[in-house]
Amino acid sequence: MENLIDDYVRDETDLSIDVTLFPYANLYERVSSVLTTGGTGYDAILMDDTWFPQFAANLDPLEQWLPDGLPTEQLIDTTVDITTWPTPGAPKVPSAEDMDEKIRGQVVVGNTQMFVYNTAYYEEVGEEEPKTWDDVLRAGQSIDEEIADTNGYVIRGQRGNPANTNFMSIGWSNLGDMFDEDWRYQWDSSEGEDVVSFFVDDLRSISPDGVGSFNSDQVLNRIGEGSAAQGMAWPAAASTLLDDDTAEADNLEFIPIPEGEVQQAPMQGNWLLGINSNISDDRKEDAGTVIQSIISKEAQDRYVELGGVPFRHDTFEDNMDAEPWYEALYESLQNAKPRPRTPLWNEIDVTQGEYLNSALTGDMSPAEVVSETKNEVESILENAGYY
Repeated sequence: MENLIDDYVRDETDLSIDVTLFPYANLYERVSSVLTTGGTGYDAILMDDTWFPQFAANLDPLEQWLPDGLPTEQLIDTTVDITTWPTPGAPKVPSAEDMDEKIRGQVVVGNTQMFVYNTAYYEEVGEEEPKTWDDVLRAGQSIDEEIADTNGYVIRGQRGNPANTNFMSIGWSNLGDMFDEDWRYQWDSSEGEDVVSFFVDDLRSISPDGVGSFNSDQVLNRIGEGSAAQGMAWPAAASTLLDDDTAEADNLEFIPIPEGEVQQAPMQGNWLLGINSNISDDRKEDAGTVIQSIISKEAQDRYVELGGVPFRHDTFEDNMDAEPWYEALYESLQNAKPRPRTPLWNEIDVTQGEYLNSALTGDMSPAEVVSETKNEVESILENAGYY
């Protein structure tokens, strides 16, 4: 994004634009400090989509500040919904009960989960591209049994957010939404136990030892060196795995997340840009001009050349050959699901991820995972006035 501003946006808007960069954790702290205390130090704020429910009320409705309006016909629907507050089709949180739906930001990084598998290993055991999670397990078991020194799958199972991030698309695809319209946890069922068992027993049985401590680096290393046959990957991981120094780069294929019993449900992990509601109208106009430039077709074509992760239909359609994983990402974005739209998600995320990790390490059963998650998550929500 900074490169795009340097390379295109400054000249196209004829504005002076200062970009300040922070590491992830520091960015959250700065965003929170600026938006919730009436701060005016920053005009446009970039944030992870999981932060948006917490800060949406501090971002101005966007469309009034875009000189040419939002190019909605070219924006993938999921990237518009995730920047709308309250979120369309999602249960409302108490703080948003009296708010009308307004677009309060714009996706500028089309980050979404994909799936990667080793085509050479699949061919060796006579399997075709996996379409469903059952296909993934069947092929993985064959690879695990028939190919020496290779695991059929690799789980990102580190305690908390990593384990839950690796599980959510499996949960959504087989169980539907985690919460009902009243914010009651829906995965505490025999079906929920079966899906957790698929993750912590079936997939773990064909994963490397010690996946309870695996984060992204360990997952990528195993897939890249060929000691694991398949797993989940984000766009940044795709670029890493296809690097010339990756042993298995020529054998890796990126596809959308496999389907479950209910749907295909890759996790949405977009980054959003919004306008600070605390600043003056003149500055809001300038911020709108900058955002308008960033999301234009001309800027997005340049964004692709710079290594960006697009979010427009026409950008994908005109640049599909720019990256081997663009086709998978484009399909995934159109089916993607956001994390539940509540400011409490980070706490909920860690809670379920801790229990999933305990099951991966053999300290809890699948039944205990869904039961304890329901109890603790609903307690979090009740204490926050959701019931």
